[in-house]
Amino acid sequence: MSFALTREGIKPVAKGFALALALFQIWFTTGFGVLDGSMMRVMFVSFITVLVFLFIPCRKYKENEKEPTLFLLIDLCCAGLAIATAVYFALHLTEITTRMRYIDDVTPAAKFFAAATVLLVLEITRRTTGWALVIVASTLILYAFFGDMLPRAVKHTGFTFDVIVEHLFLLNEGVYGIPIGVATSTLFGFIMFGAFLERSKMSSIFMDLACLLTRNSQGGPAKVAIFASALFGTISGSAAANVYGTGTFTIPLMKKVGYRAPFAGAVEAVASTGGQLMPPVMGTAAFLMADLSGAGYLNVAKAALLPAILYYLALLVMIHFEAVKNDLGKLSPDMVPETKSVVSRLYYLVPIAVLILLLGMGRSVVFCANIATLSIVLLAMLKAETRFTFKSFIEALVASSRGALMVSACCACSGLIVGVLSLTGIGYKFINLITILAGDSLFLLMVYLMLTSFVLGMGIPTTPAYIVVATLGAPALIKAGAPQLVAHMFVFYYAILSFITPPVCVAAFAGAAIAESKAMETGFIALKLGIVAFIVPYMFVYQPALLGIGETPEIIWAAITAIIGVIGIAGGMQSWLLCSTSAWERAFLLIGGLTLIYPGLSTDIIGFGLLFSVGVVQMLRRRRAPIAA
Repeated sequence: MSFALTREGIKPVAKGFALALALFQIWFTTGFGVLDGSMMRVMFVSFITVLVFLFIPCRKYKENEKEPTLFLLIDLCCAGLAIATAVYFALHLTEITTRMRYIDDVTPAAKFFAAATVLLVLEITRRTTGWALVIVASTLILYAFFGDMLPRAVKHTGFTFDVIVEHLFLLNEGVYGIPIGVATSTLFGFIMFGAFLERSKMSSIFMDLACLLTRNSQGGPAKVAIFASALFGTISGSAAANVYGTGTFTIPLMKKVGYRAPFAGAVEAVASTGGQLMPPVMGTAAFLMADLSGAGYLNVAKAALLPAILYYLALLVMIHFEAVKNDLGKLSPDMVPETKSVVSRLYYLVPIAVLILLLGMGRSVVFCANIATLSIVLLAMLKAETRFTFKSFIEALVASSRGALMVSACCACSGLIVGVLSLTGIGYKFINLITILAGDSLFLLMVYLMLTSFVLGMGIPTTPAYIVVATLGAPALIKAGAPQLVAHMFVFYYAILSFITPPVCVAAFAGAAIAESKAMETGFIALKLGIVAFIVPYMFVYQPALLGIGETPEIIWAAITAIIGVIGIAGGMQSWLLCSTSAWERAFLLIGGLTLIYPGLSTDIIGFGLLFSVGVVQMLRRRRAPIAA
C-alpha cells in the first residue's frame, strides 16, 4: 500500500495537534495543571506555529491545482523546528530564567532558535493575515540591526546581535511578551466560548431574534444586520469574519427589499465592525486593553458601553431614515421565524448572561470564559438539535484551536514590534515628534493620532492594530493629560475604524464582495454611516463622562444629550428627520447634534435650540404635506 504525502493526508495529524492544544489550554488555564509562565507561552507559540504550517499552505491553490510535495515537506520541517524550539526551552528553562540580563553570553543554540522563531512567526503571520503586519515587523527588526546608521532624528545607539536575540527571544519582551501572554491566558478561552456556541448551533438565536424584532419595521433587513452583527460580534474577533458570518444572509435580504447594493454592503460592514466595540466581549483586543491600560476588563467594558450604544443607534437611525425616504419594504413573512420557536430558544442566550454576570462579579476573565463555555455544554444537552456528541465535542475543541491561529500569530508578531520599540526607543521619538507638531493643541494631537491609527491599522487585524497604535499613540495622549483608559480607548476606536475607512477598508471590501458592488463606493458609504464613531472619541477625551467616568448625574445627562445628538447627526447625514430637509435644516441638525454629544450646559442649550427649531419647522411642513412614515 502506497501513501501519498498530501495536505489532506496529514489533516488527521493536524487535527490531533489542534485537539492537543485545546486540552493543553483547558488543563493549564483552569488550574488543574501548573506550568511556568514563560514555558506556557513558549508551548503555546509552538503549538500555533505547528498548526499553521499543517493547516495552511504557503499560498492559495486553484481547485484542480496540486500542492508540490516539496512545499509540504518544507512545512513539515518548519513544524518540526517549532517543536524543537519548545524542547530547547524545556531543557534549558532554569538556565534561561536565572541568567543575568544582557550580561551572560547568549549560546549559539539560543541564537539559532531565536532566528528560526522570528522567521517562523513572520511566516505564520503572513499565511494567516497577509503581508501588512509582516512588513511592519520586518522593517522594525531591520531598524534594530541597522538603525545606528540612520540620520540623527531616528537613529539609535546600536545593538549587538546577542542583545537583540536576548530581548526578542530569551526575555518576555518580544515574541513571548504581553500580547502572546494575553492570547495564551485570555483570548483562547473566549475563542473557545465562541466555537462551542457556534458548534452547538445555539448561535442561531442571534439571527432569528433579530428577524423577529424587526419583522414589522420598514427596511427591516438592514436592521437585522445591526442586531445580528452586534450579537455575533460577541463571539467574533474579526470584522471581516463578522461580515461573512452574517452578511451572506442580510445583504441579499437588504437588496431584495430595495436597498442599493453599495448601501447594503456598507451597512453590514459598519454593523460588523461595531461588534468589536460592543460589550460584553468586544472582540479580543479589549482584553489586551485591560492589561495594557491596567484598568481591568470590567472597567474597559463599562467605558465602552455608551459609545457602542451611540454607534449602533446612529447606524439604526440612518438606515431607518434611508428606508422611510425611499419607501423600502419589510421582511417577507417566510423570513420571519415563529414567535413561539424563538421564545422557546431564548435560553440559548443564557451563556452570554452567565458571562456578563460573572464579569460583573469581578471574577477572573479566564474563569468567566471557562464557566460560560461549560454552561453551553450543559444547556446544549436539553435539546437533540444542540446536544454534543463525542464527535461534535471534539470538533468544537479542534475549531477552538483553529479559530485561535490568526489572532495568536498576530499577537506573536506584534510582540516583535513591541519588543523592538521598547529596545530602540523609537516609540518615544515618535511621541515627541507628534507632540512637537501638535504644540499646545490637544485637538491637533488627537488628529495626528487618529491619522496614525488609520495608517497603522490598514489591512491589519484588530488585535495587532490596537497593540501597535497603543504602544505608539496612547502614551502621547497620556502625556498631554488624558487618563490612561481614555487614551487607550481613543486609539482603540481608530484602530478598529480603519476597517471602514478608505482607501484600505477591509470590512467594507468584504461587504462589497457579497453585495457585488464597487468596493470604494461601498467604503465611502460605510464611512458616512459610521460617522458618529469618528466623532465620539474626540468628545470623550474632552469629557470622560461619555465613558462613564465621573458623577452619576453627570454621566446620565451626558448619555441623554448624546443620544439626542446622535439622532440629529443621523438626520443631517441622511437629509431626513420627519421629512426631507433643506440645506439650512441639515446644517442645524449636524451642528446641533455635535454640540449635544459634547457634554456641557452651554453646548447642550445650543444643541437643543437648533434641533428644536428644525423639529418645529418639519412638523409644520409635514402637516401641510402629510407623508406616510
